[in-house]
Amino acid sequence: MNYRKDTDVYKLYLVTDSGMLPEGTTLFSQVEKAVKAGITLVQIREKDSDTKDFIAEALEVKKLCNEYKVPLIINDRIDVALAIGADGVHVGQDDMPIPMVRDLVGPDMIIGWSVGKTSEVQQLAEWGPDYVDYIGIGTLFPTETKKNSKKVPMGPQGAIRILDALQEYKADWCRTVGIGGLHAPNIPRVLYQCTSSDGKRALDGISLVSDIMASPTADVATKRLLEFLDDTTYSYLGDLNLQSNDEPTSHDFHDVLAQVAKNRPLVQHVTNKVHQNFGANVTLALGASPIMSEIESEVGELCRIPNAALLLNTGSVAPLSMLKTAVAAYNEVTRPIVFDPVGYSATTTRRDLNDALLSYGQYACIKGNSGEILGLAGLNSSSMKGVDATSTASDAELIQSATRIVAYRYKTIAVCTGETDYICDGTVGGRRFISTGSGIGPDDLDMYYVQDGHIPMMGDITASGCSLGSTIASLVGGLGPDGSVFNAVVAAIVLYKSAGRLAADGCDGSGSFHVRLIDNLYKLTRVNNPDTWSAVLKKIDDSE
Repeated sequence: MNYRKDTDVYKLYLVTDSGMLPEGTTLFSQVEKAVKAGITLVQIREKDSDTKDFIAEALEVKKLCNEYKVPLIINDRIDVALAIGADGVHVGQDDMPIPMVRDLVGPDMIIGWSVGKTSEVQQLAEWGPDYVDYIGIGTLFPTETKKNSKKVPMGPQGAIRILDALQEYKADWCRTVGIGGLHAPNIPRVLYQCTSSDGKRALDGISLVSDIMASPTADVATKRLLEFLDDTTYSYLGDLNLQSNDEPTSHDFHDVLAQVAKNRPLVQHVTNKVHQNFGANVTLALGASPIMSEIESEVGELCRIPNAALLLNTGSVAPLSMLKTAVAAYNEVTRPIVFDPVGYSATTTRRDLNDALLSYGQYACIKGNSGEILGLAGLNSSSMKGVDATSTASDAELIQSATRIVAYRYKTIAVCTGETDYICDGTVGGRRFISTGSGIGPDDLDMYYVQDGHIPMMGDITASGCSLGSTIASLVGGLGPDGSVFNAVVAAIVLYKSAGRLAADGCDGSGSFHVRLIDNLYKLTRVNNPDTWSAVLKKIDDSE
């Protein structure tokens, strides 16, 4: 059967590995359970098998796959693929060149190719549609399946670059599967984030090994994975509302603060030492409860406290294992994480740390100054100095573009702080897409800004930007069921800037400003009359 043009076959792609079989199972029995449960494609990858044994096993699996109309791919061994009449062959970058493979297997057999660089996409585009039918994009995450792998994990952002290249080189015939380190906890996020920057293309499927081959109930595991793939939403914040259809109003802000007062959220701070005391006092002033904890063993308990939220601020570099544990724990229980990539691009160490965390988890909000947001977007960040940044009015268009890119790329609410704060919601309502994408790109996202005049005193105290993170985490963490995450983020920014204006107008210097900022956050929160707040929220009209 010719499956070359059938795009649906790449949805759930099983690669075999007889080295991880549970006791009492065989390669055939595991594949049989997976095929009967709905797996859409099977690749036999048995590096250590003798040719005779490989062929015998492949013939047995081929008969099963034919019965259920599931394509069978052979890894590397073109001779075996031809000998048993397999439906396709998969080769890597160090294997036989693709044009030679096509000459050998003929026009009807599926050819898959492992791809990790945009230059490789350019090459397949130059060959044209008669050569490569699909690519395995990766390695996405660290994996034990491939020993001595030369590939550095690229994360979802690397997959996006490959999808963008497919669009750029107009390789619309080529299907895609994500490969490498994919497991039940990260698959929904990968499917959510991996969309091309024009919004017109997403992964066609995922490829995995251990979640099925190593499972004592391979059929149950397969059905669970198919549920992930069939689900059109990624509910990474549980019952909270990711829709932001209308411009937030003072009534919405009042509602957010009322929820915070009722639910008194716990905000776990993993933050820099300079910020800890100030951030704790800001959190208390807002009616939330702070805990400054970098203890890896207690994260699992803290995240399960009702209305818990995590502020992850990388100003002080905590152990990566602790940070990953915290991100995984809060993602698992669908509680919000506010991420502050302090000093992104300032040093290689900070960039690598922040990139590792961004690849590892899903964030409700990413907040940074102009230098940090520009760096995350891959745009010019030459204005950055250390962990601070400066910008002028002439930078506004570039900063807006960067904020949109960050929001879209990480499917988050992005906040770029400065004299003017920019806010963009890239969550697309938590919707997920297979193959076609959402049709929405960064330029299609709504952008808001918040202004309250020039407040230079904000730059004259330590941790003022970091404590905006505390404010956002407090308000998002305090939401009740169906509470709007976007409204909470916007409310936090308008509230914080309004409190800053009041503090600046009444202070005698940086010391009293520090105290008055906390006092005014306390007063504005408890009075809860956003109609009196001085900061102005406006939606940017791109047609002007």
